[in-house]
Amino acid sequence: MERSKPTTKVPAPRREPLEFNLKYRKVRDIAAGTFGFVQQAKEVGKEHYVAIKFIKRGNNITKYVGREIVNHSQLLHPHVVRFHEVFLTEEYLAIVMEYMDGGDMFAYVKRRRGLEEDEARWYFQQVVCALQYIHESGVIIRDIKLENTLLDSTRRPQAKLCDFGYSKSDKDSLPKSKVGTPGYTAPEVMFNFRSYNGALADVWSSGVMLYVMMFCSYPFGAPNEFPTEQTETKLAEYREQARQGLCSFPDQVPVSSEFRDLIRRMLNPDPDQRATIAEVLQHPWTRKDMPEDVLDMNASCLQLKGQTAGSQTPEEIQALVMEAMNIPRERRKFYTDIVDSQEELW
Repeated sequence: MERSKPTTKVPAPRREPLEFNLKYRKVRDIAAGTFGFVQQAKEVGKEHYVAIKFIKRGNNITKYVGREIVNHSQLLHPHVVRFHEVFLTEEYLAIVMEYMDGGDMFAYVKRRRGLEEDEARWYFQQVVCALQYIHESGVIIRDIKLENTLLDSTRRPQAKLCDFGYSKSDKDSLPKSKVGTPGYTAPEVMFNFRSYNGALADVWSSGVMLYVMMFCSYPFGAPNEFPTEQTETKLAEYREQARQGLCSFPDQVPVSSEFRDLIRRMLNPDPDQRATIAEVLQHPWTRKDMPEDVLDMNASCLQLKGQTAGSQTPEEIQALVMEAMNIPRERRKFYTDIVDSQEELW
């Protein structure tokens, strides 16, 4: 008698979360990860597309998710991916954002094997303009990187910041946790167990970002890209190089003296000596060919502070997030009071 072959269990197909949604229609899948996925969708009766991030309800939703959505919803700027709304399906928490058709800056820089100095400046001006607005709006990002910068190619190429998962507002406690992405993280974040200046840590990360735009490599290495057995060693090397500010410039890529000066100021390991975002914006390298109305645009956007990008209030957003976390209604006030007192270590 022939031995029967073992059967392979086929995972059940994912139920489409927009199948019965009356407002949005799925266009295509964009990306998928461990805890969720992103789809491009179209709002019924309108011309524009949106990106919807779906996160499985329950334990997959951490305390950072509510903070991310609320902070994002408070930001209205041409170089910040626009937040639209958040809603619940039977299985997912759904975050609706502006759809960006040009992919992320990391893929673009990698494809180009580094950018010419003038092109890097064009994108960097947009990033630091948005960053100044975000800081003056009372929010620090704590995870600035090329992968979190999206491109819009429907008009003259635009860069927009996204992903506020590790962000903090001035209503939260002082930043003290080791969050962020290895390779982009400021020395004081890695070594200091006390609070640190989140705005200056963001300057460091945006300096790393500018360096990678130009050279398609990291100033102090990227330990997260090494094989697992080498990660701890490479991470220790990275920390020591960053702590000492041991940043060099590849000989094969010619850059201006102004660029070198700006990078050294942004990647100063001493946060007290590091350039502020205002100083970065006023630096000669950044100012070259900058449109005259850039800072006026920031001032106009700041006048909208207190308004939300979508129609939901922070309280309504938090209520939906806590429902997705399965927190009983009677415990939600208690959860809101303590959520910021516990910091997760990176």
